[in-house]
Amino acid sequence: MSRGTPAFPGTPVLVEVPVGTTYLRVYEHDWYADALGQRFYGPSPAGRFDHHPAGEPRRAPRHGIGYVATSLRCAVAEKFGDFRRIAPTRGQRVGLLEVTEPLLLADTRDLAAVELGVPAGALRTRNRLLTQAVARKLYAETSADGVLYGGWHTGEDCAALWERARPRLRLLDDRSLVDLDLVPELRLLGRELHYGIAEV
Repeated sequence: MSRGTPAFPGTPVLVEVPVGTTYLRVYEHDWYADALGQRFYGPSPAGRFDHHPAGEPRRAPRHGIGYVATSLRCAVAEKFGDFRRIAPTRGQRVGLLEVTEPLLLADTRDLAAVELGVPAGALRTRNRLLTQAVARKLYAETSADGVLYGGWHTGEDCAALWERARPRLRLLDDRSLVDLDLVPELRLLGRELHYGIAEV
């Protein structure tokens, strides 16, 4: 894209996330110290809004990302929904993050996608070449701290938070998914989502 050429046909919609907003993240403790950790390797074939440089996945020290959800149901569905079976392990954890300073997220839901030059449902696709290309353009052309999008499995709001967001987040809670306090809730979510659930 040459300098001066608009990245998008319309104006990206930036949504301000207020202080006190919380997000949940299910993650692998083997890969991250805690729920604030970000992945500086990519783009991953599974990372819908990875903004890492295009091409083969590789170390990208200036491009970190963490995927979060607005509810435990959505976070669990995003983790286990492809197999429709909740099977947590001791190495899987859930963290609760809080926004400590306002964040700006580029909206990709509904008509906001049209401003980016794609149909309203296009960014819900599993076509990672498309979604990652949009993420790279948003990262380069806006001041967004990440992307707001609809979760694949429940349609609830999720966010891909880039390294720009990290200084404005704090960790409120972080525990194993097999924590005894969580097991009854996971069972309820399994029934609600019509997923199988492994014995914990």
